[in-house]
Amino acid sequence: MEKIKTVCTGTITPDFMAKLNECCDITMGGYAVTGLNTMPEDELIDLLKGAELAIIEYENVTRKVIENSPSLRLIVCPRGKPVNIDCEAAAERGIPVVNTPARNANSVAELVVSQMISVCRQLGCANHEIKNGRYLGEPVDDIYAPTDRDDVVWMLDEEDSPFKRYRGPEISYRTMGFIGFGAIGARVKHLLNGFDMNFLVYDPYLPAEIAEKEGVKLCSLDEVLAGSDFVSVHCAVTPQTTGMIGAEEFKKMKPTAYFINTARGKIVQQKALVEALQTGEIAGAVLDVFWSEPLPSSAAEDAQCFDHPAYRRRFHRCPDLPFPYGIQRHSALSEKGTYGARI
Repeated sequence: MEKIKTVCTGTITPDFMAKLNECCDITMGGYAVTGLNTMPEDELIDLLKGAELAIIEYENVTRKVIENSPSLRLIVCPRGKPVNIDCEAAAERGIPVVNTPARNANSVAELVVSQMISVCRQLGCANHEIKNGRYLGEPVDDIYAPTDRDDVVWMLDEEDSPFKRYRGPEISYRTMGFIGFGAIGARVKHLLNGFDMNFLVYDPYLPAEIAEKEGVKLCSLDEVLAGSDFVSVHCAVTPQTTGMIGAEEFKKMKPTAYFINTARGKIVQQKALVEALQTGEIAGAVLDVFWSEPLPSSAAEDAQCFDHPAYRRRFHRCPDLPFPYGIQRHSALSEKGTYGARI
């Protein structure tokens, strides 16, 4: 059987690549080779010459690229949404575009859970302080010699003791609030089941029967904000969600609550978040996304953005893809905006 001529710019696991090689003649290029997603249109057109199947992760497949790739029969975009593909141009050519919804759900969910613990216990701050020489004792000849004390609680009686400074709440038996409850939110909830938490969800598009099956309580946005110890954003950017979390929303949260955004930066009014941290309206925040990406260097110079001890900046990385959550056909027709988007 003649193999399908394929161009792949995506990162794919060796096992899945071996399966593709059984039926495809694969040429690797673009991001998969260079780690850059800035391939010009003309270079991508040259790469796709004669290709019937294109697996494109980050490069922009524009109308020009599609119109100049006459052999192309299928475009696979291994991302939550094919935002870099001109789906309308592909539909006009009769070329299906498929994507991989929720491909990063587990990666993001693990990040959320890990940072909930980290921000409560201020692990990043404590690590930074030790590396920078704070809380260290006098020099000794043998740093590996065991202490003669059985109880090694550092400077327990001092006001600046790390035992006091970095002591934080447990996450068990707390209440987790979700703004949007799609694949990522559901995975976070699954991972948190072992902590015996309660779960509140604001998602106007989530059917009641699914909420009941998942073991979460559907609430209004105000109820989620006011009743949660952690508020985690998991919705897509739409006209309805852009800037939906601002000063008024932070005022409704508990002063002991933590805010988490691993969805999109535009959902949160960032200045309002910084002010909520400064005034103590909330206890801390974890961000995987920003109002401007990459952050401008001037933001790093503004200590207001970063000096809160419970402000964390973390990044998730999706695993190389075996397409664990399946493949979905993407229509060129407009999609109804959803809070619980499968992203």
